[in-house]
Amino acid sequence: MKDKKEIESLIEDSVGLDLFGPEWIKTYIEGILFISDEPVKVRIISEALGVDKKTVKKVLDELENEYIEQNRGFVIKKISGGYRFYSNPAISEALQKFVKTNIKVHLSQAAFETLAIAAYKQPVTRTQIAEIRGVRTDSVVVTLVEKGLLKEAGKLKELGAPILYRTTEKFLELMVLNSIKDLPPLKDFNYEELPKED
Repeated sequence: MKDKKEIESLIEDSVGLDLFGPEWIKTYIEGILFISDEPVKVRIISEALGVDKKTVKKVLDELENEYIEQNRGFVIKKISGGYRFYSNPAISEALQKFVKTNIKVHLSQAAFETLAIAAYKQPVTRTQIAEIRGVRTDSVVVTLVEKGLLKEAGKLKELGAPILYRTTEKFLELMVLNSIKDLPPLKDFNYEELPKED
C-alpha cells in the first residue's frame, strides 16, 4: 500500500490540487483508492489532499451511492476503519466462475475454527483455543500469524506468561467487517458453511 508520503508525492509531481480546483477532489480520491491495496482512512486522504475530513467523507459517500445507483462492477466499502474498492457483490458468482476459484484466502477447516475462536474470545492463548477445539492448535496459530490474520497481543499474567493473540486488520478486511463489533452473533453462525477437510 502506498503511504501518506508516497500519495502526497504523486499528487505534487503531477498536477496539484490547486491547479484543478475543488471539483477535482472526487477524481483525486478515486485515484488514491485505485492505487491502494489496503483500506485508506479518511484522515490519510484528508492530509494528503489538504482537504478537511468532513469533505472527504462527503465525497466518499457520494461515490459510494453513485456506484450503487449506476450498477457499476465495483463499489466502495468501509472496511477496517478505512475505504477501499471491492467488486460488486451482486456479480460475485460470475466473477468466481471467471477466476475458477474463491478470491478469499484459502483456509482449512482447522484454521477457520481457530480463527473464529480467536475472533470471538480475543485476546486468547493457544491453550485456551485448544481447550475449546479439543485438539492442539500450535501449528494452526503459527500459520494464521504468518498469513497476517492473527497477531500477538501481549502475555497472560499467569505462570509461564503464555502469549495472547487477537485478530488483525487484514482479518477484518478478509471478512468484510469495519470492526470486530460487526461480527455476527454466535447464534447466527452457520457451521455447515465451514470448508470440509480433504
